[in-house]
Amino acid sequence: MEDIDKIPFYKERTIGERMTAALDFLRGNWQVMFRTAIYMLLPLSIVQTVALNSFFGDYMGLFFLGYNSIGADTELGVVLRLLGSYGVLSICFVIGSILLQALAFTMVQVYNERENGLEGVTRSEIRRKMRHNVKKVLKSTLSLVAVVLVFAAISFLNPIALILLIPALIAMSVPMQLFPCIYTFEETNMKEAASRALRLGLGTWTGLFLINLIMGFVINIIEQVVAVPWGIATVFVTIFTEIDDTPEWAMVVTRVLSFLFGVLMMFVTYMAMMIQPLATTYHYAHATERKDSISVDSDIDNFENLE
Repeated sequence: MEDIDKIPFYKERTIGERMTAALDFLRGNWQVMFRTAIYMLLPLSIVQTVALNSFFGDYMGLFFLGYNSIGADTELGVVLRLLGSYGVLSICFVIGSILLQALAFTMVQVYNERENGLEGVTRSEIRRKMRHNVKKVLKSTLSLVAVVLVFAAISFLNPIALILLIPALIAMSVPMQLFPCIYTFEETNMKEAASRALRLGLGTWTGLFLINLIMGFVINIIEQVVAVPWGIATVFVTIFTEIDDTPEWAMVVTRVLSFLFGVLMMFVTYMAMMIQPLATTYHYAHATERKDSISVDSDIDNFENLE
C-alpha cells in the first residue's frame, strides 16, 4: 500500500477533485481491494465467461450457418441455449453491480473508521461490514427496480404516462444513484434514504451527472482495450470450428485462450467499474458537507467535548 495522506471524507470538492479523490483512494488501497475482489469477483467472472463464450459460440454458429444448416431439430435447442446464456449473463451483471457497490462502500467506511486507513486491515473486519452492506445495496437496488417496473406498467396503460415517464426517469435516475450509498452510509430507513437522495442529488444534479458521464467514458475505454485479446481468441475459435481439418491442439489452445482472456476481461472490467461507486461516494460526501456541514458540526462537538 502506498504511503499517502489519508483522504478526508466530508469535504466540499469541485467535480475534478471528487473524481481525483476516488482515483487516489483506489491508487492508495488497490492491494487490499484487489485481494478482496479476487474472492468475490473472480468466481463471478469465471461463470460469466463460460456463459459469454457459450452465447457468442451459438450466435456466431447461427450467423455463419443459419437455422437451415443446423437443422430444424436443433433450432429450439440453440434458441434456448442463447436465452439461457443471456439470462446467466444478466444475472451475473446484477450480482456484480451489487457486489461492486457494496465493496466500494465497505472499503471507504473501514478506511474512514480506522486511524491508519486500510493499512493492516483484516479480512474478518471487511467481511463483517461487507455482509451488512450487501444486504443494504440489494434492498435499495430491488426497491428501485420495483418502482421502475410499476411506473412502466402504468405507462403501458396510459400513453400520456409513457410520454412523461421517459424524461422523468432520465431526470430522477441521476439523483437516485445516491440512494444505495446513503442507505448504506447512514442509519436510516429506505424511505428517508430515498428522500435524502432526491434532496442531495437534485441539488447537485449537474455534478453527479458529469461525474458518471466521465467515469462511464473511462470505464468504456478500459473495457474495449481488455476485450481485444478475448475477441481475437474467440474469432479464431469460431473459424477453427467451421474448418473440418483443424488440428485438435489448435482448437484446444484457442478455446483455453478464449476462456482465460474472457476471465481476465471480466475481472479487469469489474475492477475498472469500481471507480464509479467510489466517485459517487465522494460526491455524496461533498453534497452532504455542502448541504448539512457535517465536518463543521463535528468540529463544534469536539470543541465542546474538549471544554
